[in-house]
Amino acid sequence: MTASARTWTYDVLAMGRSCIDLYAHQTGVPITAVTSYDAYVGGCPTNVIVGSSRLGLKTVLLTAVGDDQVADHVLHFLRRERVETRFIPRKEGRRTSAVIVTIRPPDDFPLTFYRDNCADDALTIADVERSPIDESRVVFLTGTGMSREPSRTATLWAAEKSRRHGASVVLDIDYRPVLWPDAATFGSAVRTLARMADVVIGTEQEVEAAANQLDPAAACRVMLELGPAAVVLKRGAAGATIWQQGYPRIDVPPFGVDVLNTLGAGDAFASGFLYGYLNDWPLERAARLGNASGAIVAGRHGCSISMPTFDEIETFVADRGGW
Repeated sequence: MTASARTWTYDVLAMGRSCIDLYAHQTGVPITAVTSYDAYVGGCPTNVIVGSSRLGLKTVLLTAVGDDQVADHVLHFLRRERVETRFIPRKEGRRTSAVIVTIRPPDDFPLTFYRDNCADDALTIADVERSPIDESRVVFLTGTGMSREPSRTATLWAAEKSRRHGASVVLDIDYRPVLWPDAATFGSAVRTLARMADVVIGTEQEVEAAANQLDPAAACRVMLELGPAAVVLKRGAAGATIWQQGYPRIDVPPFGVDVLNTLGAGDAFASGFLYGYLNDWPLERAARLGNASGAIVAGRHGCSISMPTFDEIETFVADRGGW
């Protein structure tokens, strides 16, 4: 499914949201009881590209940061993680975005986004043109990239250019309701992008919103009709399900873990899945690796900072009976 016949400079280029994540240091309490925070780097495509780099893939990130010290923090972390940052513009007059998170396991993780005038919403076609999309085997895009202009047009152009150069487009739905006026607007935008995707990844709720359906199976069928070869459904503690046109669904079993914070688990799943996808594994095996990566991160505090290496995943899987 991936374009493996030619030589590529990068395995994965991810485009879109980046931020500083302020995670409550105290867990299991409301924000009124929080007295300190841990500062991490976050944002769906940023988490995924860090996870991919830790798995040994050659990675590049196309985001935008502000002309501020938060940008320094983000860029320093990415360079330390061996993610190529040469193509990340600083947007004058814009701010690097932020998210505040409280952690109340097993299933309550309130998020507060600070994205007014944020830099990555200002990504343009010119930024895409300066990036190495034509040198990247997989281009990873997100639905959030469609939430504002000029990022929306830039994201569509990135997908179009990727297909023109023979790269695979992987779309993470990444539905954040607070960033959209309503679900219908989101669905219309993400379906437009899905028409240029080879693989679509999302949770049951995200796929339902994207397809304007109230049933995940029906939603997956709608998304497949738009043209992707596969829809990969992230189901948390239930594992994952792969939908392909003309084939029966494949349920991929999960790995059990004591949950601390699920917020980075989906992005860890995506990075693990991308590793298998780029190595031309069967999608079921790629999703199984994604499940293991996601389970590891669900037991840790942060997102990008918690992404596992391949050796960590192998040890984790071996301790649970193997693949």
